[in-house]
Amino acid sequence: MRILIVYILALLHGVLYAQGDTLKYPQNYFNAPLDIPIALAGNYGEPRSGHFHAGLDIQTNQKEGLPVYAAADGYVSRMYVSSVGYGNALFITHPNGYVTVYGHLKEFSPALMKRLRKGQYAKKSFSVDLQIAKGEFPVKQGDKMAFSGSTGSSGGPHLHFEIRDAAENPLNPMLFGFKIADATPPVVSYLKFYPMDSLKYRCDGYRCKLTGKAGRFEVPGGIVKLNSPSMGVSVNTYDLMDKVENRLGIYSLKLYDNDKLIYECNFDRMSFKEGRYVLSQLDYPVFLMEDEQMFHKCFVEPGNKCPVYSNLVNSGIIDLSNGAAHSIKLEVADFSGNVSSINCNVQYDAKSNLFKAKEMPYVKRFDYGKANEFSNNDIKISIPADCLFDTVYFNYSAALSTSADVFSKEHLLSNPLTGFFDWYKMSIRAEKLNPNYKDKAIIVFRDEKGNEFSRGGNYQDGFVSTRAREFGLCYIKIDTIPPHIAPVNITAGKNMSKYKTIQFKITDNLSGIGAFNTYLDDNWVVTDYDAKSSTLIYHIDKDLQPGEHHFKVVVADERSNTSEYNMLFKM
Repeated sequence: MRILIVYILALLHGVLYAQGDTLKYPQNYFNAPLDIPIALAGNYGEPRSGHFHAGLDIQTNQKEGLPVYAAADGYVSRMYVSSVGYGNALFITHPNGYVTVYGHLKEFSPALMKRLRKGQYAKKSFSVDLQIAKGEFPVKQGDKMAFSGSTGSSGGPHLHFEIRDAAENPLNPMLFGFKIADATPPVVSYLKFYPMDSLKYRCDGYRCKLTGKAGRFEVPGGIVKLNSPSMGVSVNTYDLMDKVENRLGIYSLKLYDNDKLIYECNFDRMSFKEGRYVLSQLDYPVFLMEDEQMFHKCFVEPGNKCPVYSNLVNSGIIDLSNGAAHSIKLEVADFSGNVSSINCNVQYDAKSNLFKAKEMPYVKRFDYGKANEFSNNDIKISIPADCLFDTVYFNYSAALSTSADVFSKEHLLSNPLTGFFDWYKMSIRAEKLNPNYKDKAIIVFRDEKGNEFSRGGNYQDGFVSTRAREFGLCYIKIDTIPPHIAPVNITAGKNMSKYKTIQFKITDNLSGIGAFNTYLDDNWVVTDYDAKSSTLIYHIDKDLQPGEHHFKVVVADERSNTSEYNMLFKM
């Protein structure tokens, strides 16, 4: 009988992991948006650069142009087109209040393409966000709405699919009953321990490689002795699905101290703004510096207000001060209920040297939850409350620049790996800046590889001011060089009658592309823009009359430096 009870409890344990919050959501209401079996290239809650992923990335066999179908009855409520982010995206509002989103589309159905072009011509803009009236495009489940692609910030052909609630918050689509073959437990490789005493801000932590297989892991030797009376832990983990090679995000994470649950994390729902808490959920410096290795923290930093946590005891931080060995267990689960568990003992030992202190010079302490400021004659920094995840020991230095094209001191704001939930304000004093170029001045950051990126800015009273959400090396430059325009498939006088498109490359040296306009025979025309390849694409009207035609491209950067390219061609 006892064996039977244990077996039933084990089954229920898996069901509860797999079920998540599904009882709150309609099951089997939404169909899959493609007519091929679902295989994921990315899942909900998967850590990305600067955010948690808000939907499912459904593989399209590395092809573009697969039909995309309405997941349920409803109406097209929004069409969104951009060169970045979702690219071409379609929104369908359903009678039950949910909204499905289909992103990175190659193109929409003919009727929707006609509606899109009407909106683009009305606004004279490629990038549009069109709100569609309820009765304009009603749809039935299974209607062909669009074709899959790789537009926007997509790294390759796939369909991005979301389900949002009435407040436009993205939910985990798996909560709605989608079935995907998955008998593979999450992969775990390392535990990482962090001191939570006075060493907290002066130590990078201690990493321990795990041993084991088939979902059961432990630390070599069975015990870890730490020279801190309190500690937090993270686990290096990702998920795999059957017949899929992509590394995916986990669904849930639990931490037990002596069999007591003290931390739980479930990726069911969050707002888009809350997605930036990924910088605190992960050991984000490791994610940035080690090829996106995901170390999920099993403790919550004081400035992390993401709603994915529950059952917290002391924010998941374990008190080791009594010197006794603590039995620690972590459970990492995917949505299908596959669980990987890690067991180890952890003990406080003042003689241990696993936590190694490092020098940490600083000029000011920034407290989380409070507004913080730093200023001198050359720089001003104002960080709003709730912008930091934890206390930051801020260090600063400045030096005269040896570059003739830098118009300020070079300011080093440290630590460059500091994470920010939101933007802070900064102003840098300009030096030797020609008054004629005040509107061309920008604040530039330079990374450790020497790459520069602009944060823009406005000049006033001797300072250039902007907003940022990173520390690092920064200074003032001016951008007076207009964008570069280069034809791809067209030359002067060329007969384009056998071509479907006219293409140009547009690039900028510093501040970035700000706006572009294209004209055919002096009439504004829609031109698609692929920011990944820096390509403008004009789709030639099949009814364009034979003879000579004039095509003009006008491109401006963020500092309003403008280039113009004119070309005569034949049809």
